[in-house]
Amino acid sequence: MPVGDQSVPLSTQPTPSIETTVEQLRRRTKRILVGFTSFAVVLTVLLALLGFLSWRKSKAIDKALEDHSFNQFVDGITSNSSFVVPEVNTIQFLRRGYSITFDSVKYTQEGLALTGTVGNPTQLWISSLALKFTAKPYPYKFRDKWAENYRSGGFILLDSSWEIGTGQTTIGALNPGSAVPFSVTIPNVKQTSDQIQIEVAFSGERYSYMR
Repeated sequence: MPVGDQSVPLSTQPTPSIETTVEQLRRRTKRILVGFTSFAVVLTVLLALLGFLSWRKSKAIDKALEDHSFNQFVDGITSNSSFVVPEVNTIQFLRRGYSITFDSVKYTQEGLALTGTVGNPTQLWISSLALKFTAKPYPYKFRDKWAENYRSGGFILLDSSWEIGTGQTTIGALNPGSAVPFSVTIPNVKQTSDQIQIEVAFSGERYSYMR
């Protein structure tokens, strides 16, 4: 074949029309938008889940701190006071070793009538002694009231509003190794299904050592 007689073959592939090109671009754009939307939905769900988990963790921490504060509050009450329960024929010990035994526990129209003995196992002579009995609910009964003050940042103080009733009786002398009978009525105490505890406190007493 003569050299000058060679010819370049023409392309037989059709050129895409403008409509086809626009349709392809439209489909690509749609796929990108669908992918972006899916990513945005997944991201939103993840952020919501992280927010929920963070909220739950924060609530758990707040609950733990509140429980710890309430336990400290209760420990402060019990460590500085002597509590007994209204049960008969049971020796119950107060702080510093003194004891209380109830011989009779009766609910009357005037309140809770108690008779029993107070014992002194120490080597101290006690004179001018009065016993103060204060009926109080157990701490779990006023947990809600305590929590209101705690959450509002208020000062939490145990005052007479936490008490059911108070009664006092005069003992006089309580010699070493002796037990002295007493009788007292705590007003406003009624027999209900709610258990109570009784705080026992010495009042007006004077101490002297045995010689």
